[in-house]
Amino acid sequence: MGKQIFDRIKKILCIFTLVFFVMSMTVASVSAASSEKDTKTWNNEKAQWNKEKTKWNKEKTKWNNEKTKWNKEKTQWDKEKKYGDNYKNWLKKYNSWLSKHKTWQQKQKTWETNYMKWQKLHGN
Repeated sequence: MGKQIFDRIKKILCIFTLVFFVMSMTVASVSAASSEKDTKTWNNEKAQWNKEKTKWNKEKTKWNNEKTKWNKEKTQWDKEKKYGDNYKNWLKKYNSWLSKHKTWQQKQKTWETNYMKWQKLHGN
């Protein structure tokens, strides 16, 4: 009688061990698959952010060059008398450019903030 109970307990323990082993292998493989998927997604996001960063850097260089040009012209106008149609036309163009530049700057800062948040989220 004692041997039968011992054999049954052994059999039950073997079944439980087998079930837990199969479950752990399944969980491990699912975890590895999702981890691989997360890595691919992260790499795609990183590539996209880097592409956008390159685009923004090119635009920033362009805007900075234009800003330098406008500042030189403004310095010249500050030295001269500010009368006549030439100055009014120049001032109108300058204000138009300045407005566009401020709009671009706001968009760039928003993008930069989002980029920094993404970097912090992914530990870069």
